[in-house]
Amino acid sequence: MLRAIKERHFAKKAVKHLLKAHSTISTVQPELSGKSLYREILLHAHQVDESRADAILREAEESIDEWTAPGRKELGFREVVHYLVFSQYLATGRRGTVVSLRSIIDALVPADI
Repeated sequence: MLRAIKERHFAKKAVKHLLKAHSTISTVQPELSGKSLYREILLHAHQVDESRADAILREAEESIDEWTAPGRKELGFREVVHYLVFSQYLATGRRGTVVSLRSIIDALVPADI
């Protein structure tokens, strides 16, 4: 039970950070969309270099399948967020989750961004 609470808290905090970065970049550079927008969000929110941002987007795109993104075929912001949140969580030393990160992300990230 405590693990589930911690996972939800971790996911919500990470999602809110990415949504804030999305809002900021979208306001400052409204001409960006798709991968170019997501790349700028990574550069801003995660302060990674350009090659790492490109690698993250490639890895996120390669991770899209029926299990992680049912019915989705191409990279969207939700898929980028899902990939980032899950990989960040695993980087803390955990081997998996007990909650559905997809459900948390879908509840917080609008489908149209």
